[in-house]
Formats: sequence, C-alpha cells, structure tokens
Amino acid sequence: MTTPPPLLDESARQAHAALDRRQEAIAAPGVVDLLLRWSGDQPAAPALSDGEAVLSYADLRRRVDHLARHLRRDGVTAERRVALVMPRGAPMVLALWAVLRAGGAYVPIDPAWPEARREATLAAAQPHRVMMAADVTRLLGLPAPDTALPLPDGQDAAYVIFTSGSTGTPKGVVVEHAQLAAYVAGVTQALDLAGNRRFALSSTVAADLGNTTLFGATAVGGCLVVADDAAMTDGAAFARFIAGQDIDCLKIVPSHLAALLDTATPRLPRTLVLGGERAAATLLSTIRALDSGVRVFNHYGPTETTVGVMVHALDAGGAIPDGLPLDRVLAGSVVRLLDAAGHPVPLGAVGEVHIGGAQVSRGYLDRPDDPAFIDDPLVPGQRLYRTGDLARLLPGGGLRLAGRVDDQVKVRGFRVDPAEVEAAALAQPGVRQAAVRPWGEGADLRLVLYVTGAGDIDALRAALKQRLPDAFVPAQVVVLPALPRLGNGKVDRSSLPPPDAAPATAPETAGDPLEDMVARLVATLLERDAVGRTDNLFDLGFHSLLVIKLVARLRRRLGIEIAPALVFDHPTVAAVADQLRTLGADPDAARQAVA
Repeated sequence: MTTPPPLLDESARQAHAALDRRQEAIAAPGVVDLLLRWSGDQPAAPALSDGEAVLSYADLRRRVDHLARHLRRDGVTAERRVALVMPRGAPMVLALWAVLRAGGAYVPIDPAWPEARREATLAAAQPHRVMMAADVTRLLGLPAPDTALPLPDGQDAAYVIFTSGSTGTPKGVVVEHAQLAAYVAGVTQALDLAGNRRFALSSTVAADLGNTTLFGATAVGGCLVVADDAAMTDGAAFARFIAGQDIDCLKIVPSHLAALLDTATPRLPRTLVLGGERAAATLLSTIRALDSGVRVFNHYGPTETTVGVMVHALDAGGAIPDGLPLDRVLAGSVVRLLDAAGHPVPLGAVGEVHIGGAQVSRGYLDRPDDPAFIDDPLVPGQRLYRTGDLARLLPGGGLRLAGRVDDQVKVRGFRVDPAEVEAAALAQPGVRQAAVRPWGEGADLRLVLYVTGAGDIDALRAALKQRLPDAFVPAQVVVLPALPRLGNGKVDRSSLPPPDAAPATAPETAGDPLEDMVARLVATLLERDAVGRTDNLFDLGFHSLLVIKLVARLRRRLGIEIAPALVFDHPTVAAVADQLRTLGADPDAARQAVA
C-alpha cells in the first residue's frame, strides 16, 4: 500500500522551494582555466607559499606545466589516476595541479596512514602511477618534454577521494571537473571569498575539507599558504602562523580549532569556515570573545556531493545557538528533506537529507549502481545522493541536522563507519564478535570497541593501529562474554555498557608533584578518575587534539616551552614528567599547580 504524502502548508512549500537552487547555477570555468587565467592576468601576484618560499602565479604555472608535460608523456590522460602519497605541503599542491593540468585524476593518500591502509587504498585505486614528494623535485630538475596540454573536459574525473565504507573497506568517490567547478563557483559566492587574499591550507589533502581554500584561493587570484605540522599541532605556533602569515581565510574542523585556541595568545583569521562536525556553542562563544569581527560560517556537505552544499553565516551580534543551522544552498544545487516514502516533510518534521544538482559526484569507483545514488522522486531523470543525515525543516528554507539513519559518526572531522572498524577487529586472531559504539559528542566523542573471545587486548590494539587511520582507532576496548542482541539477531548497540572511567585495577600512583600534576591533567582530559604513571596515554584514548591541549596547559602551569613531540615520543606520565625535568620544570611550580 502506497503511503500518502503528508499535507504541506504554504510555509512548508516555500521552505522546500528555498532549498532548490538548481536554476541558479553559475557559469563556472574549470579550475585549470582559473589557474591559466590568473597566471596571465596577474603573473607576479603570489599564488603559493609554504610560509617561507613564495611562488607567483607565473612561477606556479611554469612548474605545473613542466610536471604536467612529464605526466602526459608518461601516459597520464583523461580517466588515468595518479596516486599522490605526500603530506600536506607545496610539493603536494604542485603535484595535484600537475595531474589536473595533464588531464588525469589525482588520488590523495596520506603517508601518515598505516601501511596496510595505504596499500588497500592503492589496490582499490589502481593508479596509472604513484608520485611522492621526491618525484616532484626530480621531475622539476629534468628538461620538460614538448608535450601538448589540452584542457580537460568537464566530464573527466578530477580526483578520487576514499571515504569510510559500511562494507568494511574504503570507497573511492569520483569527482569530475564540472562538479568541482560548480562547487568552487558556488562556495566563492556564498562565502564572499573575493574579499580574502591569503588562504590557509591546514588539513590533510586526503580528505576534501581543505578543497575550500585550496581551490578557493585560485578562484579569486589569492595566495594559498600551506601550514606546516607545527602550526596545526601547537596552539602557540598556530597563533604565530595566523598572525605572521596574515591569514584571511581558514577552514578547519571545530574540535581541532578548539584545541588550538587553548593557548595564552590565540589568534583568528578574518574569515573562519567550520566544517566536518557540529560546532559547539562554547567554541562559538570563545571565537566571539576573541574577535567579534571574525566572519564565521558553518559549511556542510558530504564528499559525494563535492565538499559541501550548504552554509550558514553566524550572526555577529545575535544569540549563539546550540548547534548552528544551515540556511543557504550553494547555487546550482538542491537539498531535499524526504521521509521514508520519498515525500517532502512538513515544517518542523525530520527527514533524510538528499542532495541533487551540479555538484553530485559521478559516484563510487567501480560501483556504478550503488544504492546511495537514486532517481529524484520529485523530478524523474535527476540524480540524488542519499546522505544518511537526518535534519529538521526550518521556516524560510533552512534545516538543522538531527543525527543519522545509520551508525556512521564523525571523529575529529573524519567520517567513520563503525563497520570498517569492526571488520578490522574481526580479522584479528581470537576475536569472535565485534561492535563499535560512540560515546560523547563533538570534540569529546570517542569510539569504544566491544569484542568477545579476544585474547591479548594489547596485541589487538596494536593490530588496529597498523590497519586503521588514527581517528578510526578505538579509544578503549571492552571484552564481553557476549554482545547484546535484538529480537532480529542484530547487535543492540544501545545496550552496550559504558566504558569504565576508572581502570579495573588501581593505577600506579605518581612519584612526585610533577608527575602528579601531569597525571591529573591527563585524567581530566580523558575524563577518567585517575591514570597510572606508566600507562601508555594513547592506549588510554589520548589523541592529537588532546596532546595540543595538554601541552598548552603544561606551558601555562610551568612557564616553559614544550613541543607536542615531547608527548608523542614519551607517551606516559612518568616519561613526560622526566622530560619536563630536563627542560628545567620547577617542582615548586608543579606543587603549587597541584595544590
């Protein structure tokens, strides 16, 4: 029996109509066209900087063309993929532009991923060739072949980015040049990027969060400034980067920004774009208190629809809501809020977010019939992407996100499907059953893995770290005699018990005031009652953002300069305290801090 559509009043119809901007698509040049345009119009203007060396638009084009001719001679043409195994940096930016200029599609792979993850991604991507940073330097040192460089077609693949998959393996999202061009044009308009000149690239290129500034800078003829690791892992270094490089525009995950602002002298850019997860009201209040003139945008959209499709500008003087809404669809896109039967929901009701229009990607690599891409029930012949996100329809055409239809979560801005973590656990010896449940929200969200039949938990943790990126690794592993089940046999995740805040056995107590201070700070950050002096912090659930916060708090209490590497290289309370002593930490200052 067909479910009748809900009755919509005029306000609801207007709200849905405001979410449809397909007819407002902008005639958008391709990103390669933009690079060529600015290299001709303003050849001497700065285009790319790593904080020290600066390339003008003319220099950037010369190097990109040089590399592209080598790639073209080596067979990189339309639909040929090139895997870029490089960290964030100028060589990565040069390489991806060269692949686009040659007509190929780049596949960014983070070298910080575990080897097993890199190999699995390369096997799925089947690239024509693999490039590393050393290859960029080598090719630039060779004479460029005399090879023609035709402009790519709009339907050619521009890049493939791998995301977490419900099948237990990552999925490659194929984005074409026309879809990327539509996004760049739409977001440039929505965020008014033309008023910015210096854009920070601060996230891994292996995810598309950074594409907003990477291509946004080129859209307006601005300069892309690549942040080094220190700037993004140390609050004080981040403040120096923003001020010293005169950054106008930054896009960042809210929890990452919150950690970086936990320092004595925080700084902000003039335009701040938040994406990847929900922005907490406490962070928004901190931003406003630091600089009420900062333009703050909330940006939303899955990788499958090319970076993002909706934005919201925070009212500089209005009340700060608990969870920012989204009220502007990028030109050329449509957002539909549909119920389970495919009907538009009434005002105030919750539906699943579906996205259509110019930014919907080609789909998943080698999975042309994936059910996530469907025919638009309201406009047959048009494609929609089912995001799995739930949202409530607001008056005037806005929406407020309200959870998921599945178990997918965001951990520090990274999309994590629990099935991928569970599959990695089940592949380990002795693990008979596995289930993942997230606990906490926002920056405090952590994954807990529940297993049955596991033997050596330390070996299981080590194996997961060798297979999964850092954000995917569970903060804790809990062994149960059996997993709770629903009547249909599925795991009852809601009945999985909360992890203990305290260890099963009493931790080894700190040896002196300095160790005691470090132990208390760590326990507070982990929301535990206590931690042992020789416990590995990362086995307890510590991660990069907590390291940033710990370092900032140690600096404030002890008045000495501390690098984040100290914690990564010496990941126990006792070892951190020992290193602090070698740096001249005053035991009396630690004693007063504890008191």
